[in-house]
Parts: sequence; structure tokens; C-alpha cells
Amino acid sequence: MTTTDAVSNSVLQSLASQGASAAPATPTTGNQTLSQADFLQLFVAQLQNQDPLSPLDPDQMSAQLAQFASLEQLTDVNTNLSSLTSVAKSSVIDLIGKQVQFDGNQLAITNGQASSMNYTLAQQASDVTATVQAADGSTVRVADLGAQGTGAHVFQFDGRSDTGAALPDGTYTVNITATGSDGTTPVQVTMASQGTVSGIDFSVDPPVVLVGSLRIPLAQVGQVNLGGTSTGQGS
Repeated sequence: MTTTDAVSNSVLQSLASQGASAAPATPTTGNQTLSQADFLQLFVAQLQNQDPLSPLDPDQMSAQLAQFASLEQLTDVNTNLSSLTSVAKSSVIDLIGKQVQFDGNQLAITNGQASSMNYTLAQQASDVTATVQAADGSTVRVADLGAQGTGAHVFQFDGRSDTGAALPDGTYTVNITATGSDGTTPVQVTMASQGTVSGIDFSVDPPVVLVGSLRIPLAQVGQVNLGGTSTGQGS
């Protein structure tokens, strides 16, 4: 047995004895894992107690230093990732109770209250129509919104059918069409829904925002409002 091996074994035994005396005697399973401090202590001990006639191989020394550097970097990366994950979760949780705007043409009716639909007209329209469909594709409401100018508008659905009956809670699809001033040329319409965040589902990756019965991926959330509802043309 070389001097270096003897020193390494003695240091390991010393570390194990110190760990056993510092902590309560409890059953353990598996092999003990050396910490960064333990690794560095062993390395320094090897250097201090190496045989002058048979010093530590420089290549082996470089390999041990590289292992130590890699271990430290990986530990730092894991620590930073854990911190970022905590911050990200806290930021997402802050969305609960706030109004968000998200891509798509779906809206939810929850407890009889319907979320609203934002839309933008590329040019002035002589007639704008909003058609609301249930999940099975059936049309439950056709609302004539009349003539509207270029720019942003809001369709605030009242949650009722063409007959005035309250619609059941659920997810509905809204299609908004518009015609130009000549009464025939279609006008481009860009739509985005909005509603109040009721919860966050972290069981999927990436997490989704819950707006009534809607499940909205975070990537589709384009705007967050502190509170209140937008006003605009509605029915």
C-alpha cells in the first residue's frame, strides 16, 4: 500500500468518524456521498502527504481538479435553476384574480357570467356580426354589432341565447365577421379573448392558466390587467 493510499483511507475514516459523532446515531442505507469540502480536504491531504520519491501523477492531479470544478459548476447550476423555478412559479401565481388577454376565439361562461372577446378591425366596417357557438358546434347566438371604425373593439357577451335564455356554463366559440363600406368586401378581423384567471395548473409542463373552463398555455397570454373589465361594443 502506498503512502497516498494510506493517507486517503485514514482521512476517509476520520471524516466518517466526525460525521458519526456530529449526528445522532440513525440507521443509514447506501454509500455516503462526499461533499465538495470533503473532496477538497482529501485532495489537499494527498498533496501534503505524497511520497517525495513517488509524487502524485500530474495527469491524475489534473483529472481530480477537473472533477472538482465540474462538481462545483453543476451544483451552482442546480441551485440557480431551483431559484429560477421558484421565482417563475411565484410570478405565475400572481396572475390569479387578474384579467388576462390571450390568443384565440374561445370564451367561457362561469356561474352565468361570460368572458369578453377583444377584436381588431383592419379597416372601417359597415356591418359587424358576432356568432356564438356551443361546444357541439351549434349556433346559440348571432349578435349584430352594427357599423364600427378601424381599430380595437370588445364584444362583451351576456351569456344568453337568441331566445334570451341563460346558457349553461362551459366553453363557447365566437366568430366575428365584418364587411367594408361597400357592404360586400370582407374586413380582416383579429380576435383575442380575455377573462379573469381563477387558477394555475402546474401538473403540466408548461403550466396552463385557468380562465373559467378554459385552459390557456402561458405562451398564449399576451396581456395582463390589474383588474376591472374593458369596455367596448357588446351584446
